[in-house]
Amino acid sequence: MKLNRNVGLLVLAVASIGGAAGVAYAQSTAPATTTTTTAPEHGGHMWHRHHGDLLVGMTLRATKQLNLTADQQASIKTILTTARAQAKAAHASGQAPVDMAALGNPGDPNYATALQSAKTLAATRIQNESELQGQIYNVLTADQKAQLPAVLATMKAQAQQRRAVWEQRHATGTAGAG
Repeated sequence: MKLNRNVGLLVLAVASIGGAAGVAYAQSTAPATTTTTTAPEHGGHMWHRHHGDLLVGMTLRATKQLNLTADQQASIKTILTTARAQAKAAHASGQAPVDMAALGNPGDPNYATALQSAKTLAATRIQNESELQGQIYNVLTADQKAQLPAVLATMKAQAQQRRAVWEQRHATGTAGAG
């Protein structure tokens, strides 16, 4: 059962990359991007993916509460623009995506290769995100860096509170099922 759980988590991680474009990007050596992608219109509203990936997105959301100067904001924007350009170049190089059909079927003869590709992709993505996060962190002043743990703790508490409310709302709907 542990293998199935790990495969499921890995498939989820790979799927979150955003398809072939994300796979190609993450396999590159370019830093992670935080592009804003636009989904189809729904009811006149445009849905956006804000601030990209987990590590970088969390850091960017936290910086909103650190009263960045205009120069700091410009520096971060330049970092993100550069990362975005590098990701586009990696995508243009046409790197092959992970075979999701093989990855979803442990009996597939190409499963081991697909699994290794997904593991490599995940490790590369985390490394790239970490590097981009470090570049953003280096823009902060010493005081802002000192404030960051408290801001992140507040964000974590708010997320836990939202999760508890969600679980409470959905617990009554699933209590009879099963």
